[in-house]
Amino acid sequence: MYQAFYGLNEAPFTIAPNPKYLFLSQQHQQAVTHLQYCLKEGGGFVLLTGEVGTGKTTLARSLLSQLDESTDIASILNPSLSEVELLATLCDELKISYSPEPTLKQLTDLLSEFLLANHQQGRNTLLVIDEAQHLRGEVLEQLRLLTNLETDHKKLLQVVLIGQPELQQQLKQNHLRQLAQRITARYHLLPLNNVDVSAYIAHRLAIAGRDSALFSKVACNRVHQLSGGIARIINLICDKALLQAYGQQLTEIGPKTINEIAGDILAIDVPVKNNSAPAWAMPSLVSVITLMLGYGITAWALNQHQEPAAQTAAKTTQSLVEMKADNSQLREIMQSATNQSTAFSALMGAWGTAHGAGSNGCVQAKSYGLRCLAASGWQALLEYNHPALVTLKDDGKLYFGVVLNADDEQAIKIQFNRSQLTVTKAWLLERLTGEFTLLWQPNFEYERALAIGQRGAGVSELAQMLNQLYAAGSYPSDVFDEELRQKVRRFQQDNQLTVDGIAGAKTLVRLQSLTGKNSLQLRGIKS
Repeated sequence: MYQAFYGLNEAPFTIAPNPKYLFLSQQHQQAVTHLQYCLKEGGGFVLLTGEVGTGKTTLARSLLSQLDESTDIASILNPSLSEVELLATLCDELKISYSPEPTLKQLTDLLSEFLLANHQQGRNTLLVIDEAQHLRGEVLEQLRLLTNLETDHKKLLQVVLIGQPELQQQLKQNHLRQLAQRITARYHLLPLNNVDVSAYIAHRLAIAGRDSALFSKVACNRVHQLSGGIARIINLICDKALLQAYGQQLTEIGPKTINEIAGDILAIDVPVKNNSAPAWAMPSLVSVITLMLGYGITAWALNQHQEPAAQTAAKTTQSLVEMKADNSQLREIMQSATNQSTAFSALMGAWGTAHGAGSNGCVQAKSYGLRCLAASGWQALLEYNHPALVTLKDDGKLYFGVVLNADDEQAIKIQFNRSQLTVTKAWLLERLTGEFTLLWQPNFEYERALAIGQRGAGVSELAQMLNQLYAAGSYPSDVFDEELRQKVRRFQQDNQLTVDGIAGAKTLVRLQSLTGKNSLQLRGIKS
């Protein structure tokens, strides 16, 4: 629609992983050089990780397109498969025939024969697995066994694993240590910095046919601020901005256009008009207000009264509650915090994701490797030790915020929309309804509660955490047996959880918190 108006041959900001649009920042160039060398040397496993939307798949496709025709490439895009299913899919990709209901041994034998024959013909075989964080432990082990086939100089099968950061944690598990030792190249893609975002936008416009600048520097800075440097989100913002600017017949896209469309893309409240301050000043203004609210009374009290520290602190806390409860600025901030989806987006933002929650936040969070847990009670929130979306009731109206930090038990850091404030515990509990929703990040692919009879990476991780608490030095088994069940029951009893011997979300979240495995804490663990 807008291509002709802006001198473009095609839409430059699609989210499809098109290698033609690959932008080689310094870190991307390092990744390509590093991975190219390792593929050429014939190593066993190559690992490429990065946050959702950082360009892993695009980089990998560009890398593979540069391989010569002597390499047979098998690609698996949906790795949520069993051992037999994965080997069957690999056979399909390599055009290897097999019986209607093959066994694991039959598939392994067929693949071994193919790999040997391919090598004798001077050909290479490469397996590329995208979204590899979804691979089960036993499937990863099967892949390792396939790479056992080798000559004196090289492996007959190379495997490229592409996945989100949790894949790195998964490969640190004790039962996968043999596979981890065979990874000859690792590279982790980071989001683009501010300078790279401007260059990235200009690069994609140039590839699409634009020979002059279109986005102003301030607009590019705003795109970086909103996207966090995530390439996919940059594309979404810029595509929407082009459409918006075309509708207004603008010849240059500035920060005003970015602000106008950001709420639709990110599900956040973005000020598009401010008579008292420019858009860039808003974060600073909010910070000033926060500092005034959080610390102004303390400074005034210390200057006006020479009282013992304990008495001064007590009076300051009391004044802070009273001031914030009646302060017009705080009330104004709260008045706009009535959208639960916006609060959920802020909660996701605390985990480093820039994507909005949309209509179903928990489903969206799952795509980032996160899981939802709903519970109630302030003490429960402290024990789960994760930032959480809370519901507050003030003057009969409901408001939604995110409790971010509670290290100081009397001073709680909370976020309403894009404003972060420090309030007292008393102020918060007076308005808190009790219900909360937190996000947690399993150390394994968690789909359902772990119970007796199950086995795999999840069970191994559960056993490792329990051994850390109750049996230091014990080897973590990957089988959920009666001994492990009794440890689960003991942990549940010690932590006032339902004692059923089943490791569900509540048990796992609490266990992660006490063993220091949760990556985002509401408060530090005190010994």
